[in-house]
Amino acid sequence: MLYPQYPEFKTAAAYLKFKTVVSTADTGHEQAVTRGGAMAHISTTYNLITYDEAVKLRGFLAAHRGRALVFDLVVPMESHTQGDTSGSTPRVSAAAIAGSNSVVVKDLSANKLVRFAGEWLQFAGHSKAYMLTADLMSDASGNAVASFEPSLYEAVLTNEAVEVNEVMFSVRAKTDMGKFKLKSGKNYSFKIDFVEVVR
Repeated sequence: MLYPQYPEFKTAAAYLKFKTVVSTADTGHEQAVTRGGAMAHISTTYNLITYDEAVKLRGFLAAHRGRALVFDLVVPMESHTQGDTSGSTPRVSAAAIAGSNSVVVKDLSANKLVRFAGEWLQFAGHSKAYMLTADLMSDASGNAVASFEPSLYEAVLTNEAVEVNEVMFSVRAKTDMGKFKLKSGKNYSFKIDFVEVVR
């Protein structure tokens, strides 16, 4: 089920949260170890929405039992690219195994900046979203290397579609339902946070 796209968020930000352990010696030397992958965390705010809009959101969260159930979320500015995807139908050029941090992509329009470093992509049939660590720039043949974090959670196959302009985050609410202090005739501002779930 898709999270309501209206009312629109006032602000929305998605970021990766890595599980990193840092140890520091008495000498000041540090060692950092990252364990596992990294889930996307998404922070959103609403500003001055109506009573009807607020109760609609409350009803959606109640239907998903707070943080118990998973749903899909499109995040303005995060799900969509500022790059040029016109004429592109990106697909995986060569299969990549789980644990890889790059995939060769084909069927892009030639010589275009398709997606910027720091934007997201997704592979067809996979719920995980990955953040690009370098610009996705096609060459004269319409090929590009997508470098990203975290590493692939599962293998991708040759010819799998690559979603670059409508990334759908698979999420749950980060906390159980907060208190909605509602009163008819007023406008409301509040915050809702989400965390990615790999299905």
